[in-house]
Amino acid sequence: MGFRIEFGCADLARTTIAREPDPLWEVLLGMHMVQTDDEPEVFGAWRLRTRARLTALERELMVLAQPVGYSPDFLTPAESADGLEAGLAAVAATPPGRIAAELSILAEQVRLPNWTRRLAAGDHDVLAKLCHGLKHFHRTNIAPLMPVINAMISRDVKVHSDTVTTGGFESLAGTLHPVLQWQPPYLHVDMGHIDRELELGGRGLRLVPSYFCWRHPIMPADPSLPPVLVYPVQHDPAWAAPIEQYADPERAVADLLGRTRVAVLRTISAGACSTSELAARAGISLASASEHARVLHRTGLVTTRRAGGAVRHTISPIGSHLLSGAYH
Repeated sequence: MGFRIEFGCADLARTTIAREPDPLWEVLLGMHMVQTDDEPEVFGAWRLRTRARLTALERELMVLAQPVGYSPDFLTPAESADGLEAGLAAVAATPPGRIAAELSILAEQVRLPNWTRRLAAGDHDVLAKLCHGLKHFHRTNIAPLMPVINAMISRDVKVHSDTVTTGGFESLAGTLHPVLQWQPPYLHVDMGHIDRELELGGRGLRLVPSYFCWRHPIMPADPSLPPVLVYPVQHDPAWAAPIEQYADPERAVADLLGRTRVAVLRTISAGACSTSELAARAGISLASASEHARVLHRTGLVTTRRAGGAVRHTISPIGSHLLSGAYH
């Protein structure tokens, strides 16, 4: 039992280790983590905050990201290696036939809601909503942690690169994860619930370190897709403190701007308003509202335009990203 990956000489030469996390794999695995209670020392605080601020759309999408069993491969396209936008463009371009086929596999393990029928039929509006939900989940729940995640992955990649340099692929396999074992020409992935073999056929294998991967490595289910093995980086509870700092973007932004100015920025983000309306909504004096709006405008977080005898303040894209924790 287990997963066996067959290597040829060309595959060994073409096997690589990604130096950065794959954004859509992190989204999928982050959605898995939200729905479990695993690794509470590392993920507990992040999970509580994430559950509390999930949007209705994100909650709907969780049905596609079952923490145990099958998740559709079209959610993690190979193009995501080039960044979130490239990955989302690939998701949006997925042929309806492929979506329908993968959803039929998922339907064998979970009852799917009605909107997935429209998705399987190639409804562009539903697919656009799906991409928007994936992007929003990344922006609000993954991106704020990226300084910590990148640091952990950089450390992990350096260790494994040094291992390959000194001992070759044979020594690397056993250090990536305990369930991996190299027995030429196979890389064995010891997962008791899976009995499967994949022949790389000269394509090589892309090894992708992941912060939100846990328990064991994971691969696409479709053997015709570019071979990827996503494996967990070592999770050290000592990282939980800095993760809490980045997982609470409002607290971090308040440390940067001050609580009153953050409150003013958040008030403006709720809808365009005049200075007097801003003062009333934020519960501050007119003079204070005017001064805070002026500073936020000068720093590019707020756009201020004159409309008749008054000015109107609206939040800028940079201001929105800062509040969401995506601006880092």
